[in-house]
Amino acid sequence: MELQESLENLGYGRKIFSPEHDDYRRSLRHFFRNQIEPNIRQWERDTFFPHDLFEKAGKAGLLGAAIPEAYGGAGGDLLHMAILFEDHGYSPAGAALEAGLTSDVAALSILDAGTEAQKRALLPRLCAGEIITDLALTESHSGSDPRSMKTRARRDGYGFVLNGAKMWISNGPILDVLMVVARMEEGKGFSTFLVDAKTPGVTVSKPMELMMRSAGGVSEIFFDEVRLPADAVLGGVEGRGLSAGLNNITQSRLATSARMLAACELAFALTVDFVKNRMAFGQRVADFQNTQFKLAQVKTEITVGRGFLDDLLARAMAGEALTTESAMAKLWLSELEGRVMDECVQLQGGAGFSNEYPISKMYAFARVHRIYLGTSEIQKLTIARAII
Repeated sequence: MELQESLENLGYGRKIFSPEHDDYRRSLRHFFRNQIEPNIRQWERDTFFPHDLFEKAGKAGLLGAAIPEAYGGAGGDLLHMAILFEDHGYSPAGAALEAGLTSDVAALSILDAGTEAQKRALLPRLCAGEIITDLALTESHSGSDPRSMKTRARRDGYGFVLNGAKMWISNGPILDVLMVVARMEEGKGFSTFLVDAKTPGVTVSKPMELMMRSAGGVSEIFFDEVRLPADAVLGGVEGRGLSAGLNNITQSRLATSARMLAACELAFALTVDFVKNRMAFGQRVADFQNTQFKLAQVKTEITVGRGFLDDLLARAMAGEALTTESAMAKLWLSELEGRVMDECVQLQGGAGFSNEYPISKMYAFARVHRIYLGTSEIQKLTIARAII
């Protein structure tokens, strides 16, 4: 009962959130507990979610929380998106959720860079969970480095032809629309294209086998002479691909950081409960001084991280750009998550190495956070540029 109460209270009581934000978290948490957690084992075996999970979330008003009501959203703000990511981290099933219900990032890119027609056509359907989308930027040989990008688009009559391949696309098997960044062959820089996943020439690989078993369905996607209409360019203007597709990088970093820190808080709560109830050499594991020192260190680092991130979220809400600071948050909190998960697995001993316990999956999942959305090294480069 003590553990359950502790888990239910995670995320509440913070000054940056209003009662409206707390209501959104309650609805989201109820959805996780009733719609996701009872089914996550089966979805892990399937390696992807059923499409109707998004439709259920849309009907519950949980998608597009930061999208204006005029486009089918709830008219919320960045903190609503942060809560969505946080509750992925706070859920014991979170390590198997991978991308989860996080189309909000792509929706914000369309809101920020799309034409009015594109917004009207896509955002209400995204908010309703009728369609699922993701940004396709990364390639197998070059990561997210646009200078080495091989995916190309050329003008052809009244439209475009797309060729190439993208890697690590979340929810690949169930995606409806892709936001594909490609280099223009005519030397006009990069463009982001809105591509229907059912367009002839688009091939989605089966879900890739990953270090952690995931229900997110990460895939490689191939484009072979894919013909696109003229209005497929996000924003309607060629050559704005990188800015059109990545304008929300700060929000994405902050939201992902919120998920990582939430996972740390969950891991800590689970580990405290474990060591209080586990006996070794005639006493609780919690009674050993080494355990107490480890827990004290982890608790301190999590608390410092929480103060840092909540300050950044409040500053972002006030309109600050925070490009460098969000890179710091992504760097620090992804590294912190790795340290916390390692300590928590160690304190849980053999149980921590079993997938019957949440901490084992959380440990494996934490490793990817130092890689995606820009590796730790990429974050350091971003920070260094602001210094030098």
